[in-house]
Amino acid sequence: MLDVQGLPVTEVVVVNWRRADLTIACVESLRAEAAASGATVTVVDNGSGDGSASRIAAAAPWVRLVEVPDNRGFAAGVGAALAASDAEVLVLLNNDALARPGFVSELVGPFAASPRLGATTARLLLLDADGTSDRTNSTGNVVDRAGNGGDRDWQRPHPVDSPAEVFGFGGGACALRVTAVRDSGGFDESLFMYYEDTDLSWKLRRRGWDVRYVGAAVALHRHASSSGVESELFVTSNTRNRLVVALRHGPWSMVSSAVSRTTVRLLVDGLHGIRSPRERRRAVWRARALGQFLARVPRTLAERRAVDAGASVSRATVVATLPTGASASEG
Repeated sequence: MLDVQGLPVTEVVVVNWRRADLTIACVESLRAEAAASGATVTVVDNGSGDGSASRIAAAAPWVRLVEVPDNRGFAAGVGAALAASDAEVLVLLNNDALARPGFVSELVGPFAASPRLGATTARLLLLDADGTSDRTNSTGNVVDRAGNGGDRDWQRPHPVDSPAEVFGFGGGACALRVTAVRDSGGFDESLFMYYEDTDLSWKLRRRGWDVRYVGAAVALHRHASSSGVESELFVTSNTRNRLVVALRHGPWSMVSSAVSRTTVRLLVDGLHGIRSPRERRRAVWRARALGQFLARVPRTLAERRAVDAGASVSRATVVATLPTGASASEG
């Protein structure tokens, strides 16, 4: 089925948690294109409990508002929208991002001609406090041989000329073929936030779906506006989920490297923490994340076997596309 512009039926999903101001600005940046293309814009409020849903409904009555009772994370928010959607393509945009004109149509356009295209990923630029956007946030998701996931071209001056081929999509600005998401098992809601896009990119690749970077689809991003890179939520979730995803999908050399690097960083943080309260806090958070990962090992090993059993592409084939050096940022 195609919409009025000849594109697959599209729904744009923005997940909110206690930042109605950012979300309202985000959906407003999508309004003109959504109206022209017939795309639905959905806001999922993750149980903010601060009046966010009412504020968004009043400021943007044209959006579809989905309210969930509690905050179960980004992946669960997307899942709530997907469960009630009849779209063929789901566009995801972080609520702390602003779409530039053509963002949706550029991301969605390639799906009609490429039946094995599972996801497209946008050019995400960092929006600085002074309003400039001359640095790159992401041109897709990459994973190194130590299991570190990160944004390709992070902090590189804009523009960058990166190839369309990339390991994975960046969940903050992307489009997903709904049948591919369902075929691959969807987002892992237990990750809560961070590395859900890396995990699903692995699953898409193992099921034979392609991912493509679309540089003409541009959005501006206020990086880590929701949690902050020095918060307990960021450090704990990022560290735990990196280990879980490495164990679920990577070769054993990747798993060994991921665990050993995390252990070393924990020890270093602990030593520095003797004199630095900041490093002491990070050591506690990293230790907590390592403990949570270890508690999940039996479950994650079962998930690893399930991914292997359903795969149409070998792990070795996917790993062969990864960089040989440590090119991705480690949280």
